[in-house]
Amino acid sequence: YRERRNVMLDSLTELMPSEVHWTQPQGGLFLWATLPEHISTTEIFPQAIAEKVAYVPGESFFPRGGGQNTMRLNFSYSNPTQIANGIERLSRVIRQQIKLVMG
Repeated sequence: YRERRNVMLDSLTELMPSEVHWTQPQGGLFLWATLPEHISTTEIFPQAIAEKVAYVPGESFFPRGGGQNTMRLNFSYSNPTQIANGIERLSRVIRQQIKLVMG
């Protein structure tokens, strides 16, 4: 999965706005992305689906609350081309949301 992880990390670095941060996993199948606090990944999920890209909103992993601005991204299933294309589409959704909220 190293190649797929690296493609995702490279795509995130290239395409995501500077307000978004993510983990650099040394193992596993997922990485975590954190958006600006005022953006709910649950609320923007339908927009991502409309762009044919999915993630798991992070708040369900926070049993005591929080995590509304986080998402879990999986790199194990898709091939490198699909990962790069998915991150491109996801970054478009996030950029639009940042622009709407921040003006």
